[in-house]
Amino acid sequence: MTNPFPYNNNHRHLFLATGNSLAQARQQAAHFMNATQLVVYQSTTIKDAEIRSGVWKHFWIEMETGIAANRAFCSVLLKELQETGLTELEDLLTIQPGYPSKLLHILTHMLDGFIGTDSVFYNLVEDSHWLSKALRTTIQQKPESYWLVPVWHGPIKSSLLHPGK
Repeated sequence: MTNPFPYNNNHRHLFLATGNSLAQARQQAAHFMNATQLVVYQSTTIKDAEIRSGVWKHFWIEMETGIAANRAFCSVLLKELQETGLTELEDLLTIQPGYPSKLLHILTHMLDGFIGTDSVFYNLVEDSHWLSKALRTTIQQKPESYWLVPVWHGPIKSSLLHPGK
């Protein structure tokens, strides 16, 4: 089945990591991808030449672009939910199983920080798809300790939403 919401169609996740070196940041992202069972790919690749520290002039633009893609995906999910008839919070108690409840499930994972195939940006520091004001301030104060780590991935081997795929 083709993903109806292909926001992460470039086969890449962008991770925010922390560390004193590129190697530490790389290791955080690699460890996360190797340890998570939420989404498992047939292969992942991290290219050191693409890892950027917080002092990089495009650091904030790159991160904000990833966060915006996550937010746009959430907006699409919310709109789809509304089109199924869910318009009030009370409607959650009568949500129909199947497509509507799966939309809600995916949206909830985006909001609560479970990485999925459609996650564009993922904050390893806060285990989130977003960036808190406090962490934003910390990064601005010590940008050399924060890194953007692109992780390129192959086809899905399995994921929380597609076990054994």
